[in-house]
Amino acid sequence: MNIKPFEARKLQDSQFQELYDLECSVHEEIFPNDQPITFKLWKDLLLHQNPLYTVHRWLAVSDRKERILGYGRLSYPNENSPMFESMKNTADFNILVKEDERRKGVGKSLLTQITAKSDSLNRSKLQSVINHESGKAFCDHFECTVASKRSVNRLYLEDVNWKRMREWVELGKIKAPYVKVETFEVVPKDVIDEFCMAYTLTENQAPDYETGDYQALRVTPESRRHDEKMYKERGYVWTTKIVKEENGSISGLTEIFYNPEIPNMVEQELTGVLPEYRDRGLGKWLKSSMAFYVKTNYPSIEFIQTGNAKNNETMNAINKRMGFKHVCDQYLIKLESNLIKEKLKNNK
Repeated sequence: MNIKPFEARKLQDSQFQELYDLECSVHEEIFPNDQPITFKLWKDLLLHQNPLYTVHRWLAVSDRKERILGYGRLSYPNENSPMFESMKNTADFNILVKEDERRKGVGKSLLTQITAKSDSLNRSKLQSVINHESGKAFCDHFECTVASKRSVNRLYLEDVNWKRMREWVELGKIKAPYVKVETFEVVPKDVIDEFCMAYTLTENQAPDYETGDYQALRVTPESRRHDEKMYKERGYVWTTKIVKEENGSISGLTEIFYNPEIPNMVEQELTGVLPEYRDRGLGKWLKSSMAFYVKTNYPSIEFIQTGNAKNNETMNAINKRMGFKHVCDQYLIKLESNLIKEKLKNNK
């Protein structure tokens, strides 16, 4: 087996197909009933260069026919990113290994290369989002810290109690009569500064980041405009709903991502209400309003998918009443390069 660095744009057609098949097979292990991502969308995502991040990639290939056995990725915010200062010693990583090649040293060899590269960049902390139990066991071996225990949840539209959703909308109007809900795909210029501050605050207040073991997102007007352009180029429709107080202040938000290449699913990301505006049903109002939006605008959608920290009691309670169901566990983990190297040394 050999570990080879590579640039995505230089892959041969056969390697693109092998790598696509690998990613689809791992996804199928976690979500066996899902339609696979289309080859076109997958390839577009792989080839896209994000100027805010620097990415390094490796393939684990067999000695003879150079069949792909696994894939490794290291990425980190560069000096163009608002995350640069807060993540100077941290990088994200991902490792995928074919099911029949696991426990043969493929993942360990990829991690060795990833760790060596991160060390050369003075990034001693590696973090990742793990959905696969074998991936969690692999990280446990290297004494990972679990920054947050999460779950991936899905709301199938055929199961939604739409009468309850309408009641939540009406209740929001009663409890916060001067609040308005606004919907947009591009943040309006006149509110983008306040929106980015509200987004960053809301994101950082999520239970996932309260220990400080996993780095939360920081958004600026420049990075938001960059991300809006990037997602549009990738074919995504990024829809946000905000609630605004009588004085015009943004008090909460929710967002979804839709791509025609994935016609049966909408991904719901951040939903939150700033602390000083809570206990008026704004979270329920936002979530139910967005559910109606999905039903009206995307009739082919089968389910809305989201992820939540297991200790996020308020949001989990809302999701449960909406009808969201657990699909799989998810972990935000962090590894220390010194522990990785010690384990690798002892396992030789």
